[in-house]
Amino acid sequence: MDLPERYVRLCLRVEPHIDGFVDAYVGPPEWKAEIAAEAPSDPAQLRDEAAALLDELDGAGLEEDRVRWLRGQLEALECVTARLARVEMAWADEVERCFGVRPQRTDPAVFVEAHARLDAALPGSGSLRDRFLAWDERNAVPRDVLVPALERLRDALGPRAHALASMPAEESVAYELVSGEPWLAYNWYQGSFHSRVDVNAELPISIVLLVALAAHEAYPGHHTERVAKDALLTRERERVETSITIISAPEALVSEGIATNALGQALGDRPYDAVAEVLGNLVTFDPDEVHEITLADVALEDVPTNAAFLLHEDDAPANEVEAYLREWALSSDEKATRAIAFFTDPASRVYVSTYSDGRRLCEAFIAKAPGNFTRLLTEQLTTGDILAAV
Repeated sequence: MDLPERYVRLCLRVEPHIDGFVDAYVGPPEWKAEIAAEAPSDPAQLRDEAAALLDELDGAGLEEDRVRWLRGQLEALECVTARLARVEMAWADEVERCFGVRPQRTDPAVFVEAHARLDAALPGSGSLRDRFLAWDERNAVPRDVLVPALERLRDALGPRAHALASMPAEESVAYELVSGEPWLAYNWYQGSFHSRVDVNAELPISIVLLVALAAHEAYPGHHTERVAKDALLTRERERVETSITIISAPEALVSEGIATNALGQALGDRPYDAVAEVLGNLVTFDPDEVHEITLADVALEDVPTNAAFLLHEDDAPANEVEAYLREWALSSDEKATRAIAFFTDPASRVYVSTYSDGRRLCEAFIAKAPGNFTRLLTEQLTTGDILAAV
């Protein structure tokens, strides 16, 4: 059994210990069936296997980019399995070992500046949070319009994604409304170049969030990356290690970096002008106002990481962390509560900083040379590769 296959099997054996650890699997179905039939592996044995694979990696006869990519993934797996084996470590250390980038606290002065920009952009009177939440509600897309609006955006953004990365003509995305989830939306890559994007209709989805998730989850974000890499790496080049995607590893940070930069790559610096034309009378909004509010909102993207530091490293109680999110991220009570659930879920407790750190890291890489966004979508680049390039 070669090393890439052993890596895939190791990932599949971690999944029973952390529900949701495997984000997608398109490899041989018999491997998954075999492992599903086994008794759950002892975490210490899983850690030993991760360490053994790391030791054997340089002598496995693989191409250099595969070795670098697998090293990052296996170092993350060694961390994940160590945690399963009850090895104590600080939250920031765990994040760094999983993703290759150490999370940092952000000075609240950054958020004060973002609040000032929002204050100037938001209409009405009253507290900034009240006005922000009221704007969000006024600009919420009606539930019965969500899927039709997403389908219009899909049809407009899809050709732009094809121009950025080669994908099979038969690729497709479908949308479904769901409830009872801590996230706003999730892309489930189902193989055969098809994704299902679940959208949490329990939460108000403003025009800002609607457009962001259309690009983030589908074109040219997660779906585009999954399809392009499935076609080129998994199938054409037979790199079996890319047949599985896991969430607590460098590939996840790179994937979120792709997705958080997707809208700008598809539609440029002022995407809402084009979006207004695409949506027409289905959803009406002021593109200039939305543009300003989006820029200010992006500047608040590090608030959740600060909140995770409070929860995991400062031992702040959950109600204090929720209050922090309400104060600085201007979160509704419901969103703040859902954030705590996300921060404490075993599958996502280290994930929060991948959005902001991934965006910054990939944005810098994209700016380095034309075609770098396409490289992110189609190559086996890991966090270390991108850090070395920027």
